[in-house]
Amino acid sequence: MNLEMRELKGDDLFSLLSIVGKLDIKDEFVEMFEKNVESAEKVVPLDYKDKKPTKAEQAKIDKAKEKAEKEAQKRGMEMGAKMLQKTLRNLKSVKFDINELLAELTATDVSTISTLGLTEYTTLIITFFKKPELIDFFKSIATLL
Repeated sequence: MNLEMRELKGDDLFSLLSIVGKLDIKDEFVEMFEKNVESAEKVVPLDYKDKKPTKAEQAKIDKAKEKAEKEAQKRGMEMGAKMLQKTLRNLKSVKFDINELLAELTATDVSTISTLGLTEYTTLIITFFKKPELIDFFKSIATLL
């Protein structure tokens, strides 16, 4: 059976937060945020100047922004991977929530999801965790702190 998965919507956040809460990944989030603070470069405010930054200053600013963006993206992807790993290890505790979310995302019912073959089920979970919107969600969290 080949199930198509729709894009995540804002309302899916509540199901996702319930799963995250049950997975107890607070330590992973704290670690990610600590890395964010440690890797942040000290930015020299330019608002005290009345003129535009020089080309050299602007290049430095652009380079720092690009580096921060790449690091935030990497941390977001790492968080998604950690969440996938923890979900697979603790599938029993979030089984119903995962099945319910997957059923909603594929426009099927929970019984259809729960009766999928092992390969199909695992593929569906991995597909979910590879969704760009989910990676963007973790990336957004990483850039906020």
